[in-house]
Amino acid sequence: MKRILTIATLIIMSLQTMAQRGGEPNWISIAGKVGVGNSILLSEQIKDDGNITQNYLSPSVSVGGRLGVVFVDKIGVSVEYLASTYNNKYEVKLPLVNKNFDSNLKFKTGDLLILARYTGEYGFYAEIGPKLTSVKEVQYSIEDNPNGVTYKDLGLALDKPLGTADLTNCFSGKFNSIVFGFGYAVVNADRVQVSLGARVAYCSKNIVKQVDGLQNTGFQKYLAMEMKPLSAQIMVDINYHFARFGSATCGKQKIIFFK
Repeated sequence: MKRILTIATLIIMSLQTMAQRGGEPNWISIAGKVGVGNSILLSEQIKDDGNITQNYLSPSVSVGGRLGVVFVDKIGVSVEYLASTYNNKYEVKLPLVNKNFDSNLKFKTGDLLILARYTGEYGFYAEIGPKLTSVKEVQYSIEDNPNGVTYKDLGLALDKPLGTADLTNCFSGKFNSIVFGFGYAVVNADRVQVSLGARVAYCSKNIVKQVDGLQNTGFQKYLAMEMKPLSAQIMVDINYHFARFGSATCGKQKIIFFK
């Protein structure tokens, strides 16, 4: 948390310096956002495991909003909050019993982003900054079990079909990622923009907190495991410039709302 606040402070300070050199901040905007794409938990253990196949086309969805300020018509800073769902699908093979099953590890999160954004000609933009993710829920579920794999097939005492498992406590409750994105405005009116872009987020630290909690999943054989989240999404946002900064008659700054 301290690191993400430090990065955010440096971004805001640098943008304020640019604004002082090139003029006062002008545009203030809000936006609604939707992102759809892919999510992967990068893991060397799973990558090297011949009996677990990771599906690298696992869907992710994010919905939320943004509040932003643009400095000198080019550089800006924005704060976003997104409610997100990240899926991670696997096929697990059990060679001793010649059976297999498909499973899904689903994360539900709240994502807070603080981004620096450059807007160029024709509505092109590029953005970079930190993302703080709060994990709300992690659910492990069986997507397909055509051969009737049981807990006993996994080496456990229970002789019944596999079911769902709440693994929220097995993962870090919060983790930080670095975000990079770019895109352009497909609609660019005076005060309304509709932008289409792409965004990638990556966390360089392991988010597995306790491996011994990953029971009944096909991962329980590992004594140690690393998982590092990577996501890529197509983003659509509807942006509305609703106010600007201006000077009052007394010389102080104030927010002027558009009519």
